Amino acid sequence: MRKKQLIALVSTVMRNTIVPLILILLCTVTLSAKDSKAQEILDRQLSLSVNNRTLVKVIANIQAQTGVKFVYSSNAIQADRKVSLRMVNKTISQFIEEILKPLNISYKIVEDKILLFPATQPEAAVKLEAALSPVQAPPGTITGRVVDDHGDPVLGASIAVKGTSRGTTTDIDGNFKLNIQESDKVLVVSSLGFTSTEVVINNQTTLTIKLAASVGKLDEVIVVGYGSQRKKDLTGAVSVVTAADIANRPIVDAGEALQGKAAGVQVVSNSGKPGAGLSIRIRGASSISAGNEPLYVVDGIPMTDITSLNPNDIASISVLKDAASASIYGTRAANGVVVITTKRGVSGKSSIDFSTYYGITSPSKMLPVINAKQYQDFVNELKGPGTVTDAMVAANNINWPDEVFRNGNQQNYQLSVSGGTEKTQHYISLNYADQTGIIKPAIYNRASARVNITTKATDWLTVMTNTSMSRSHFNDSKDNQSVARGGVVLSALETPAITPKFNPDGTIGLNTLGNGWENPLGSILGSWTKNINDRLISNIGADVKLWKGLVFQSRFGIDYSNNKNTYFLDPFLTTNGRNPGTTKHQQIKLNNFTWLSEQTLHYETTFGKSHLTALAGWTVQDSHTEQTSISGSYLKPEYRNLPWEQSFLRDSVHAPPTTYVDEWALISYLGRITYDYDDKYLFQANVRSDNSSKFAPGNRNAVFPSFSAGWRISREDFMKDVTVINDLKLRGGWGQNGNQEGIGSYSYLPLSSIDPVTGAVTPKSIAPESLTWETSTQTNVGIDATLLNNRLSFTADFYVKNTKNVLINLPLPSQAGFATAPVNGAATRNVGQEFLISSRNIDQPDLKWSTDLNISFNKNEVTRIFNNIEFLNAWGDVDSRGKAIALAVGSGLGAFYGYTAAGVDPANGDQLYLTKDGKTTHNPSPTDRTVIGSAQPTFVYGLTNTLTYKNFDLTVFIQGSQGNKIFNAARLESEAMIFGINQSTAILNRWRKEGDVTDIPGVTKDGSTNNSLISTRFLENGSYLRFKTITLSYRFSPELLRHIGLTAATIYVSGNNLITITKYKGFDPEVSSNGSGLGAAADATQATSINDNRNISIGMDNGAYPQSKMFLFGLNVSL
Repeated sequence: MRKKQLIALVSTVMRNTIVPLILILLCTVTLSAKDSKAQEILDRQLSLSVNNRTLVKVIANIQAQTGVKFVYSSNAIQADRKVSLRMVNKTISQFIEEILKPLNISYKIVEDKILLFPATQPEAAVKLEAALSPVQAPPGTITGRVVDDHGDPVLGASIAVKGTSRGTTTDIDGNFKLNIQESDKVLVVSSLGFTSTEVVINNQTTLTIKLAASVGKLDEVIVVGYGSQRKKDLTGAVSVVTAADIANRPIVDAGEALQGKAAGVQVVSNSGKPGAGLSIRIRGASSISAGNEPLYVVDGIPMTDITSLNPNDIASISVLKDAASASIYGTRAANGVVVITTKRGVSGKSSIDFSTYYGITSPSKMLPVINAKQYQDFVNELKGPGTVTDAMVAANNINWPDEVFRNGNQQNYQLSVSGGTEKTQHYISLNYADQTGIIKPAIYNRASARVNITTKATDWLTVMTNTSMSRSHFNDSKDNQSVARGGVVLSALETPAITPKFNPDGTIGLNTLGNGWENPLGSILGSWTKNINDRLISNIGADVKLWKGLVFQSRFGIDYSNNKNTYFLDPFLTTNGRNPGTTKHQQIKLNNFTWLSEQTLHYETTFGKSHLTALAGWTVQDSHTEQTSISGSYLKPEYRNLPWEQSFLRDSVHAPPTTYVDEWALISYLGRITYDYDDKYLFQANVRSDNSSKFAPGNRNAVFPSFSAGWRISREDFMKDVTVINDLKLRGGWGQNGNQEGIGSYSYLPLSSIDPVTGAVTPKSIAPESLTWETSTQTNVGIDATLLNNRLSFTADFYVKNTKNVLINLPLPSQAGFATAPVNGAATRNVGQEFLISSRNIDQPDLKWSTDLNISFNKNEVTRIFNNIEFLNAWGDVDSRGKAIALAVGSGLGAFYGYTAAGVDPANGDQLYLTKDGKTTHNPSPTDRTVIGSAQPTFVYGLTNTLTYKNFDLTVFIQGSQGNKIFNAARLESEAMIFGINQSTAILNRWRKEGDVTDIPGVTKDGSTNNSLISTRFLENGSYLRFKTITLSYRFSPELLRHIGLTAATIYVSGNNLITITKYKGFDPEVSSNGSGLGAAADATQATSINDNRNISIGMDNGAYPQSKMFLFGLNVSL
């Protein structure tokens, strides 16, 4: 009995004491083991030095170093935030304390993983931990890869089983692995900056998931002057064009990437011929005689010409439009700044990419001209019966436009290699682009290479280099020169069908009944102009981390170009060539070397809810240009087929060589402060002081400040329940910028020339020492909004830009000895509005449709001219009829000045005009002329629709211009009916007898130009809507490509300029200016002289080389 009681007692004691003690001991050991494991994780060492990198990339780097998995929600911890740190042999614990804790991020260690969550949201840790808990006997595992629109991996993307708390995140290569249940049907995939998507599992075990960029893109990092900012932190007006925006477009000139893609930017082709260049205006034109082109900054190097840049190398383009964003560039920012960043390598496996396209080009439109029989009727009416005989008509009936125009082609080949390790990344590319124009002999080709390398030398030092080399070759075809002998296009319209191609002696046929000029072959075969340009652009730099948040950046760059422009006029084929005194040879060699040194300090810190950055720097830029010119004449025909250098030596007369040297320098000091509180209240201030050698010593320095602020209303408490609005920001800014571009290096000095033979000194120019740069003061107010779960974004900007000290060539009295003198004697104003709307209309796994629309309004006005002058009419020469363009207070640049046409008098067939008192007359007085229109558009726009269905993508890009006028001087000539030149078929409706009602006057037998004066008759509506690009592409599936060793492959077909809707009667409504070719008299010194013709003589069509339409096939592959 006692034994049983003893056993019961022992059992009770053990149950109540020993067993709990054992359990406690086991728990203690287990917890100790866990604590030990956790401490081991926290003690793992790392070495890391980064500057201004996103937190998600920093964490990924630490994961790769330590092998510790971090689990977090990118949105919850704001992993897009940028941090700078330098840690050498530090622990994960120190990283958490020094970096994560100040960012209000807490952690929890679960098994071998570190959970990160907001310190203010501990419940987030529970959700993360639940996602890691084991699930019931998973029947299988699903693996996959998440990529963006370009096939690049998306790091840190969240993969969750819909309706559960189970999920995972992608690694640095975009890969993931997830256990699934039989009941799991759908995965929800999301990542910061991308639109969430749902993927049906459907018994698949491997997935490739493509995420589309979120339309709001508020966390997108945008490159600005001397740094970068998140889009949501911007307080200035900045438009961005990415590599994706120009993918699969047949772009040769990098500036074309901006056409229709950036609000507030107007891009017009100078000519449709290959290599002709572009005219780019940001928020209108402000200058009369200086430059209106923006400043380009390519990988930190300022320049004014980007024609050598390979568009395939571009990663992003930021257009700084207002003073607040551009004033950091001071004297060169008045016309806006285009900041271009080229592609760089990323850590990971190297990628080899090859792309190519080949296209056939053809004229978009042909203008009808009269045939031989119709020409006979016209000339016999003009000059009398029998002037053109039936035999002449029977001998030749050539349609010269059909003879001149042809099919051309365009091709492009790009090979690039990119990749690297954590320490060194590289991007290397080779490119060849070739264009053959639709009119001989125009061709353009460019070969280029690029090497971009970044190396993390130590934890505190990063060095980088960017180098590009190119050679371009351009054969010119003269066009749009003037109505008198205006080039091949105008010649094709004016040469009669009865004119033979060649005379019996082999010379080019002449129009003996008209102007006595050769047929269009005279422009095509009789002379040629070739241009070869070699260019090297390179910069090296270093980022040195001096202290926490403090980085010193040093950059040194060069821009070297060697240009050779060669001209030859055949002394046999043309009458102009057989003129003994006409130049047969001319060659201009131009060498330019520009170097740049920039030293800047960058500081960034966060304290509490405040975030502060500061920039201070010093820059020096120096440019040296040397030009030599040689020319010869009186070449005997027997030497005409020799190579240029040999035939030049056989010229009977050689002009003395000329040399031109030009040099300028710019020394600048700059600073910037940005501050934001709680991501809610934003402020930025910039200042730059420039010292330019282009002005007299007393006028060389100027200071350009700017201030801007923003208010993210959506961050306010009262907006929390407004779910339809994801982000809403108001911003405004004021600032000043300068303009010294287009101003000669010695414009403030009176120049003289010395005769090399006699030594005589001849004054060449007069210039006041008071010349200074133009100054633009701009005020900008804007609003940015994203709505409907980031599926709709909207941006609007309103601005006023006043420019003073505008440079103008003021006409002088004849007794002064000079025609003009430059003075800061005018003022202009641009007032405008810009709107950008982007939307994701359909966002389903297999079907997506997005739309991007931008529209920009701008009103340009001249507000003052020197000495209260109200009006100057000195531009846009029209043969024998005066000037078509005026500068008038109250009107914009490019104001057309002429008579108001009032129809044709049925009684006698004369053209009638309105007088200033409202009457009609055939003989108007010069005082009856007024401003009759403007070349400035009311608004320009671009519309892009992208439709994706499974692996197919369809992109339709439309751009256009509305409200601008074009003076069709080519039509004036082809309807004048004064001389025996060929005419348009419009004259078939001419007045012939009393009582005829028509809008075409009768022939002018007395040689008077009164029927074809500069008037509204030839001023046409230049508005147009153009289907710029339509592209259909197909992306091959990764599963298929894996078998042939490819990672990505896309084929596409595209049409360029397929449809143009316009009322303009000429070849092409996209007309830039009066003159667009490299002629025999091309002189590089003009690039540094004051020239107002390029800014005012716009919208004049004297037979411009038209745009062509193109059909092409392309291929992109990646290894």
